[in-house]
Amino acid sequence: QEIAHELGLDFFSSPFDASAVEFLEDLDVPVYKIASFENVDLPLIRRIAETGKPTIISTGMATLGEIDEAVRAFRDTGGTELALLACTSSYPAPPEEMHLRRIPHLAETFDVVPGLSDHTLGKEVPVAGVSLGARIIEKHLTLSREEEGPDSDFSLAPDELAEMVQGVRKTE
Repeated sequence: QEIAHELGLDFFSSPFDASAVEFLEDLDVPVYKIASFENVDLPLIRRIAETGKPTIISTGMATLGEIDEAVRAFRDTGGTELALLACTSSYPAPPEEMHLRRIPHLAETFDVVPGLSDHTLGKEVPVAGVSLGARIIEKHLTLSREEEGPDSDFSLAPDELAEMVQGVRKTE
């Protein structure tokens, strides 16, 4: 957190249970991110909503009904600032399976800030997502491809991330 702040970055995390929310509250994180695997954990969503902080929910693997339940749980508990990320939970995800038209559909259906959680190889899909209204892009980053990690295969190196950001900015 200290390093992120020194670099001018917002520091936040995806909690997976209530104790993690308490830990993050002690750190005074500015926002919460709910991972795809937790988007059906309504008690967790309610606990996060109680903090009153903006929240991002990734929708990978969720049905429209499950997304509706998550949004209702958040809002019924007092949460107000919500973003939903369209997500295909494949690692890496083939571009043809991204179904980017979900981005405007999520925005219209749930009256939320729309976004994209992208696990494809490359930089093109986030740029396309922005052209369809995505206002948040989640893309994995690796500092070095030489260091093996669980998401190294679909992460961008820093120079690739910079190129993606440039493409996003031009599209905006």
